[in-house]
Amino acid sequence: MKAVQIHEFGGPEVLQHGEVDDPEPAEGEVRLKVHACALNHVDIDVREGISRFPIEFPLIPGLEIAGTVDKLGPGTDGTVAVGDRVMPYLLGGEVFMGVAGPGGFAEYAVCPPEQLVPIPAGIDWVEAAAMQVAFGTSWHMLFTRGELRIGETVLINSVSSGIGSAAVQLAKLAGAFVIGTSSSAEKLAAAEKLGMDVGINYNEQNVAEEVMKITGEGVDLVYEHVGGELLQQGLQSLRQGGRLTTCGAHGGEVVPIDMIPLFRGEWTIRGSFVYTREELVKVLEFARRGLIKPQIAATYPLGEARAAMEHMAGRDFFGKLVLQP
Repeated sequence: MKAVQIHEFGGPEVLQHGEVDDPEPAEGEVRLKVHACALNHVDIDVREGISRFPIEFPLIPGLEIAGTVDKLGPGTDGTVAVGDRVMPYLLGGEVFMGVAGPGGFAEYAVCPPEQLVPIPAGIDWVEAAAMQVAFGTSWHMLFTRGELRIGETVLINSVSSGIGSAAVQLAKLAGAFVIGTSSSAEKLAAAEKLGMDVGINYNEQNVAEEVMKITGEGVDLVYEHVGGELLQQGLQSLRQGGRLTTCGAHGGEVVPIDMIPLFRGEWTIRGSFVYTREELVKVLEFARRGLIKPQIAATYPLGEARAAMEHMAGRDFFGKLVLQP
């Protein structure tokens, strides 16, 4: 099969596209024909060696897969059927696909059938691949960890990202007033079409000052996945007793925090990591009903994985990038 592998840490040049042996499903495994695999920033972290996950070479990256069951291994009869439209739930198996074991930057992948989640009819392959991380993460951050309630005000940082654009849609569906930040007027305009009420250009405006002008007292919840300066601005945007959930730190992993306003404001900071299987099933049902839709910035053939990675690193896009083997 055709696959993209890395044999060492480095830049996009370490991605090698070529022929490798077809994987065969072992006892208790099934093989998937990969129809689409979305890119995530963790793919760059894994490639560069800064993910803080254990990596073994050679590795086939790609953790967000959509495909069909292609072959059943021993002991899997009756669990799934050949031809089923499925996606592996990110944390549903013993191996973290695309990180601790082979992922979806390939024509085929293997996993245990209990890891699989059905893809509802009406969701195409590219949308299915772009759905899981963005909307699963956003559901978990907004509702499970952030406890967002109808009528509250939420600040969503970097609305042009996959998870940011997903969070805008989910927060608006939940009846929240949505304030979003991004780096350009074009990206903010795109987010307005998804339901964002007010946008702030963090390259030209002070986020916390603008939030106070808009709300008068600050927001109930900050949805934070950037780190660095935007996390600090998010904290300063909270009202008394406000909450901040965070799941990422590409803008800065170590952030100084002024403790005085933290405890005087009685703010709550909560970490958020991935999502549950039940939350993934919920977002897929929302997508089936047409309530939410992943934003696809571009698709690439598998052989152009290097160009796709470079596109992602440049951050000059809105939504998700997807490979199609």
